[in-house]
Amino acid sequence: MLLVAGIATICLPERGQTYFLSGDVLDLTQRHFRILNGFLDPEANDNLVADPDFPGSLGAELAIRKGVAEWGSGPHGSGGSDPTQDQLGSGGANFDGFYSGRAGVPGGTNGNIFSVINTTSSILAFTEVPSSDGWRIRFFEDPRDWNDGPDGILIGDDPMDIQGIACHEYGHALGLNHSTDADATMHAGVPSDKGVSHRSLHSDDVLGVQAIYGVKSASKPTITGVTWQGNWVTLIGTGFHPSANEVWFTQAQAPAHRHLLRKGNIPSSQQGTRITLRPPSAAGSGDVVVRLPGLSAQDLSNAFPLDLGVDFGWTPPEHYGSGGTTSAGTFELQWQSLPAASAGTFRVSFSGVPAGLPVVLFEGNASANINLPLGDLLVGGPLERTLWTVADSTGAGVMHVPIANAGPGQLRYYQAWVLDPSSAQGAALSNGLMVEIQP
Repeated sequence: MLLVAGIATICLPERGQTYFLSGDVLDLTQRHFRILNGFLDPEANDNLVADPDFPGSLGAELAIRKGVAEWGSGPHGSGGSDPTQDQLGSGGANFDGFYSGRAGVPGGTNGNIFSVINTTSSILAFTEVPSSDGWRIRFFEDPRDWNDGPDGILIGDDPMDIQGIACHEYGHALGLNHSTDADATMHAGVPSDKGVSHRSLHSDDVLGVQAIYGVKSASKPTITGVTWQGNWVTLIGTGFHPSANEVWFTQAQAPAHRHLLRKGNIPSSQQGTRITLRPPSAAGSGDVVVRLPGLSAQDLSNAFPLDLGVDFGWTPPEHYGSGGTTSAGTFELQWQSLPAASAGTFRVSFSGVPAGLPVVLFEGNASANINLPLGDLLVGGPLERTLWTVADSTGAGVMHVPIANAGPGQLRYYQAWVLDPSSAQGAALSNGLMVEIQP
């Protein structure tokens, strides 16, 4: 069960709505957060694959950042780097959390820090409120096995998902109490998947955050891209102020006290669509936001990935085409982890195959759309058989796909095939999967 400490006010929802508000609102001085990664479980920090949407973070730190980003006004970067949800950044309100860097200590109750208490408790985590003047979120280390896996596959005797629980707790910091909707991220109960489903906001959560901060305004500045030339960065977007933008940066080192790293009075160009500046020397990889003059919720932009010296522009894994029909249903191919060359492999899964049948994965360097009796061939170029495995008792399986023949930036296309004598066509092809290989 999740605990919320210090709730002082409960505001009833409107008729037909199931969210509850605490009365807290984070103004523009409270949009930043820091992380002290004190998780001890190996499963909490075994994800060492960099995520282009969250540069500078791995392990539990990355999982917590993703949990916060789900409350954002729109997609965080590409919005497509989490295999458990269609888009990361689903709040649609005048709110975006800004990752200001690591913390060196847990801080006080108003420090805006995620941290861990290394003791045993029946409680998973709690948020110290009221939050309008600052908050603190703490996880209890034991007895559960905290997991950071982006694929949502949890391991351990008592596994629990860091990202989903962080998303829930940050909702409390935003001003939301528990929802009576059993499907909502803000529902009090722990879901049967141990928090993974809490990663994705439900419509009730969206209505709640929009009730506090308003539906995303058309005047809210938006960052859509980042380019570099030497030591100068250019932010590409819309709605920037002609002469008085304030730009916030993630700090490279954990500061001794809470503060924001920012540069003010920065002009824009090209009708408010470009801001060019040299980042402060203390800036690190993380997030960047733009604040307009004013105190309104819509005066702060979305948080956008900033990887020092690296242009932002990558293609998230994408499913395309339709899977064929087997005697067990629709043959589906899904990605489960980011395809990073540094990892050597990435994972894909399949479903809709009769139990015990062998499934073959093949790849090429182009897409295609060739209609065949057994389905659509969606991979082009020289075709290579990558690997094969046998469907389990549920008709599903996981494959660890090698990346030995592809380098960073290269696009690869995958599809699976199964010989199914019981189907009408005798065999079937899955949908296609396009990936861009990451460093």
